[in-house]
Amino acid sequence: MKRLHWLVIPAALSGGLATTAMADDGSLSDSQLDRLLERASQYGFTQYEEISLDDGERVEIEGWRDDGWHLDVDMLASSGELVHEEQSKSQIPDWSLSGDELRQALASAREAGLQRFGQLDVDDNGHLEIEGYDTQAREVEIRMNRSDFSVIGVDHD
Repeated sequence: MKRLHWLVIPAALSGGLATTAMADDGSLSDSQLDRLLERASQYGFTQYEEISLDDGERVEIEGWRDDGWHLDVDMLASSGELVHEEQSKSQIPDWSLSGDELRQALASAREAGLQRFGQLDVDDNGHLEIEGYDTQAREVEIRMNRSDFSVIGVDHD
């Protein structure tokens, strides 16, 4: 059975970045995404499983610290303030993405036409899907190989 893991990155985690800075389509600019990844790294995340915006007010982040503890946190979208945290001892799965790997995947997606980021899906079979918008504001889905971040398909909706 193929397990899918979604990584949806909202602008709201980026410290001083308010939710109004997010585009109407729910996507992020490169600078918003960079600030978000820095905020998550400061909190201790080294591997990512899921980041999603819930109800437009809270952001849920799931992933791992480098010591193997699984983190599940909720933050206020408007301020990045922590409102809920759960931790459990776990093992970091091979399919999860480090911050550097996430940035490599995003760079490959940008070369394939991604202009604004929407979400990233990692599966345990070694595939990635990154969705967002291209330079003409069309929805784009980019599939790539997890091992080298090579693009294996691009679809426009």
